[in-house]
Amino acid sequence: MTRGFIVDTHLLRELGDLLVGRDSTAVLELIKNGYDADAAVVRVGAQQLDHAELAVLTVEDDGNGMTLQRFEAAFLRIAGRDKEVGDRTSPRYQRAYTGQKGIGRLASQKLAKRLDVSSRPNAHVASAGEEGVHAAIDWEEIDRQDRLDMLERGLEVSGTPIVGNLPSGTALALRGLKRPWTRAQIASFVTELQTAQPPALLMGADADALALVGDPLIRTPHVRDASMGDPGFSIQLAGDLDAGDDLWATAAESFSWCVEVDVENGRVRYRITPTRPFAQTEPLARPYNFEAVVDPSLRFQARFFVMPNATARGPLGGFTRAHSGIRVYLEGFRVLPYGEYGDDWLEINRDYRGGARYYTIDLDEDASDPVDLDRREALNAIASIGYYGAVFLTTSGAPDLQSLINREGFVPGASFDAIRGIVQNGVRLSVRVRRSLHNLRQALKEKGPGPAESPDDQLSGAGGRDDGTAPASPEAEPHPQPRASYDLLARREPAAEAHQAMQSAATAAEQLERSPAAMRSGGPEVRALVDGFRAANSVLQDMRSIQPELRTLAGVGLQLGAFVHDINGMLASTTTVRSLLREAIVASPDGQQRRELQVILRAADELAHVLARQSSYLTDVLSTDPRRRRARVLVRDRCESVLRFLEARLAGKKIAIHVDIPPDLKTPPMFPAEMTVLLTNLLTNAVKNAADGGNIWIDAKEDLDGNTEILIANDGTKVDLAEAERWFLPFESTTTTVDEVLGQGLGLGLPIVRAITDDYRGDVRFVASPHGPGSAVRVLLTRKDRP
Repeated sequence: MTRGFIVDTHLLRELGDLLVGRDSTAVLELIKNGYDADAAVVRVGAQQLDHAELAVLTVEDDGNGMTLQRFEAAFLRIAGRDKEVGDRTSPRYQRAYTGQKGIGRLASQKLAKRLDVSSRPNAHVASAGEEGVHAAIDWEEIDRQDRLDMLERGLEVSGTPIVGNLPSGTALALRGLKRPWTRAQIASFVTELQTAQPPALLMGADADALALVGDPLIRTPHVRDASMGDPGFSIQLAGDLDAGDDLWATAAESFSWCVEVDVENGRVRYRITPTRPFAQTEPLARPYNFEAVVDPSLRFQARFFVMPNATARGPLGGFTRAHSGIRVYLEGFRVLPYGEYGDDWLEINRDYRGGARYYTIDLDEDASDPVDLDRREALNAIASIGYYGAVFLTTSGAPDLQSLINREGFVPGASFDAIRGIVQNGVRLSVRVRRSLHNLRQALKEKGPGPAESPDDQLSGAGGRDDGTAPASPEAEPHPQPRASYDLLARREPAAEAHQAMQSAATAAEQLERSPAAMRSGGPEVRALVDGFRAANSVLQDMRSIQPELRTLAGVGLQLGAFVHDINGMLASTTTVRSLLREAIVASPDGQQRRELQVILRAADELAHVLARQSSYLTDVLSTDPRRRRARVLVRDRCESVLRFLEARLAGKKIAIHVDIPPDLKTPPMFPAEMTVLLTNLLTNAVKNAADGGNIWIDAKEDLDGNTEILIANDGTKVDLAEAERWFLPFESTTTTVDEVLGQGLGLGLPIVRAITDDYRGDVRFVASPHGPGSAVRVLLTRKDRP
């Protein structure tokens, strides 16, 4: 008789709790799955984290996705070996896999009680006839049962049809947090996710980007092993995960040196280069180069900046606590806890507090720059809070490294010790250089004043250039023809006469401030002030006239926010309803009754999916972050978000989507929610107008003037361009039949789109379709410096 192990469901809870030590590490494991699936972007969003049961934490990627077969064979297989076979690279961009143990997805159990998975595969992983997947996992329900191989509840898996040309990817939704999160916990979580990838400043490729007085040793650091066609990878935070401001550029003004380490072919090269701000105050600073022999099996790079006077107090106090230290990254993802505040993996703090006064460093003297040695060089050592940077490791460059089971740190070994020693020498060489400069400065001071090289001489040839010419102003477009618009939505500018009166009043006020006596004489300045105040009062009265409408709209917005809150609550309730239906199906002895209950269960599943899509879209538009700050929005990301919202209707009408948008194309600075609303209105109209089995084209590009141009076309009913302006009037709907899902519309979509484009001095109008018969709308969003 063949015997085997019986796996208790308790194993999942043990692995989930023991797998990672921090919440951010649990989410990072899910992010890495997206990276391994060739995603260019992973979006992490959160809502209502302070309310455990209603909280939703989402991780969405635009990667290859999963088929139903792949999900069952890999995702549901604990500790699978699928990433251990072959060359261990991803199918599309040949990225070295970051996952290897096959249990990273179980980390989600540490955070939440339930996990929803929705995945749409692309041609890189799916064959003809294969399906996508939707799954719902209830960890608590699974844990209440005995064996993993005999589950009756808690796991629902179903195939979903693949809609042609819709973007691929995987969306994970963690629902029902195991505990509410405080503001401090959210802030810590966001900081750890922000530092999950190297900061942009460290990735600079030249002296200008790094603000150095000489060329860097490393152009663009080699962070990951991947093919040349890899578009790169980024993590975007949304919702409650307010990313905050990036203070690296501000902190860079206080950096004094940049230390670079390049290890390859049994040699390590160091370059220690002064920054431009520091060289302006210290003309004696110059670049230094050193070389040494190292283990030929290692290949990696490092780059870090030195801020000798760093402190955990003052304006940059929060930055130093969050970003100081030399961090370690493997395949572009940070390895905790190396370099975090309080960690001393390079023994920098130990050296600072009581280490040797002189460093013993084996160098190739023939290949290294001479430096005056000082047996007290360590007097210039600083604590780890004065270093800001990263060590970039790859799987191929350090093949012997193994991660600990909880993903925090590497298993001790010879390779890691060698890496630590090499980087440690880079830190100590920077201390040696700074000590040598200190001694040289002291010697010159004792010698007395004399000719010295100026800071301008030091900066010459550093790669910067300033020829004094002003940038060419962009050519102005012809003024568009008069258009119909909706008063409440239209851009409200004061009349030219009123604008001129207010400008004259401002000028007169400045003159009167310089010469108060003119006020008593009642000259032209006083008249200009009176006219200006009258014009301003007229404009204010005009603005007051629309306040009732604005209050009404604000009330609708508040109610819509409450509606989203209710939807999230309903989503939690659907889990209970579906579980009860499944139990009723199993318990029912009547075959006809079971079939009827199956129909109800499918309807409940579809209702849950529709609510989830609506909730995701409305949350994206109504949450604080998309309306707080203007930013350059990635057009393709926003477009794919809207297409996911419209997925059911596209599938129902069998509409093919053709997207031609560069992945790095961005809008001018605008509120992300505005871009979502703009695309939603245009694409909803296109879906309604397109025939069953028809096509929709979405093209976008940057024109020669740097403006963002978006064109959405369909092969449905053609719009008469001679009368096209009427469709921008309120309540003039372009659709004549009621769509069973999207409705007929109020005729306000296009006026809203025009109002948004007007706010950014852009344009929207119907144009001839470049894709043949049908209709097309062109949107132009101009640069900020356009007249």
